[in-house]
Amino acid sequence: MDEETEQAVRRHLATAVMSKPFGPLPPSIFPTTSVAADIQMITQGMQKARAIEATTKRANENRVLSQLAAAMSKRALSSDSELDIIRTLRRQPELCDKVPADPAHMQFLLASCPGIFECLVSSVDGADKRNAMVQGALASPLSVAKHNALINSVIAHASELTAETLLRYLDVVEATCRVVQKAETRVHNVRSLCKLFYIAINLNNALAEQVFIQLSSFCLSFLKVKEAADLYKRLAELRPQATS
Repeated sequence: MDEETEQAVRRHLATAVMSKPFGPLPPSIFPTTSVAADIQMITQGMQKARAIEATTKRANENRVLSQLAAAMSKRALSSDSELDIIRTLRRQPELCDKVPADPAHMQFLLASCPGIFECLVSSVDGADKRNAMVQGALASPLSVAKHNALINSVIAHASELTAETLLRYLDVVEATCRVVQKAETRVHNVRSLCKLFYIAINLNNALAEQVFIQLSSFCLSFLKVKEAADLYKRLAELRPQATS
């Protein structure tokens, strides 16, 4: 129960149920008329508490989805609204399943509201939905800011990333590296990709075989980057284990 709902429940219990001004509840509750009356009073209070909580959750859901819909149409979201959405999603993680995970929404959130995207990826229930969100957010070219936000969002869940998601990520980074002009930007993208893949295949060795051909080709294209050379060596070490 979040703080807002708890305060509403306490106010109801203190006034309607216990007939006392709102404030700290007494440490103990003494019988008033009879055990049956006390049980009925407490039952009514709990029913009211559940009703208040359900109403608050519905209001939060409507507010969050309305704010996101408005942001999508305007292609912008105020910082106050973004913070409000993040706080609500953290209090009610089940709301993450109600947020559309299509590419248009995910790419907008990654680019314009990375805090919300990170909160969604961290709070959503289930690896399938998490992978769908990450795949939806991927689009070339991947700017440095979006790439950093993506890595920050998924690094803690690297063990849950599927080969399909990782290969989609690899395709986007490879396409980005072909079009960017600045060498330092290419190197940054390569290092970021290698960092994520290194963690992912160490957590799930079976991925080494599934991504070996595409990933080893990428690493060979950027062998001058230390992280790419290290990742290629790690792939070579793990592949015999995966095939044995």
